[in-house]
Amino acid sequence: MRECDERRAAVDITNVVYANALLEVTKEEEAARLRIVHHQPCNDEQRLQKLTYLAAYLFAMRGSLKPKEMDAILSTTEPKE
Repeated sequence: MRECDERRAAVDITNVVYANALLEVTKEEEAARLRIVHHQPCNDEQRLQKLTYLAAYLFAMRGSLKPKEMDAILSTTEPKE
């Protein structure tokens, strides 16, 4: 019985550790995405790179951007005359 309880406790601890690690990765990923979203490209090449990266990210994650993120992207990637 004790051995069974010890195994169950080890599984519970492992699940908590895994959940905390996943949460940390999610926070880091969001911070990285926001840095890209708010990045101010210096030239046309950087604008295209930013749009390409974000498109690939959205395809890979099968997700979408929040309206404020989309507004930030549009304001930083519009060609300047």
